[in-house]
Amino acid sequence: MARLYAQLMTAVFIVVGIGGLFLGDAGHISSGHAGGNLGDVTLHLTWARDALDIALLVVFAYVGFVADRHTGRLLVIAAGALLLLLAIAGFVIGDDDLASKSSAGMNFPVIVNVFDLAVGVLGILCGLGTLEDEPA
Repeated sequence: MARLYAQLMTAVFIVVGIGGLFLGDAGHISSGHAGGNLGDVTLHLTWARDALDIALLVVFAYVGFVADRHTGRLLVIAAGALLLLLAIAGFVIGDDDLASKSSAGMNFPVIVNVFDLAVGVLGILCGLGTLEDEPA
């Protein structure tokens, strides 16, 4: 299950990580609005968040297509825990319209926090329980 999850997340993080590079940086404010958004959807992406997403893309691609089952499960649990911690931190720190409440070079709008929470919890669950390890 961890391998299948990692393969799916590889496709998701190609869009999120590489796509984030094209959206710009939330640190650059033009006409009263922060960058790093997708149309009217407030994402407030930064270069630090894009780098983190690309690093997660590399981890998920490794687990999904190269790693053995044990290593893959551990890496999926670790990536899920990291995303879960980011979601919790994001809900605590919050965000504003001008992306001025950043921490560690990242902003935490609600939509990104919900994404991190869902992907993180699913990653932990997929890493902890797989059908491959069930007795026949």
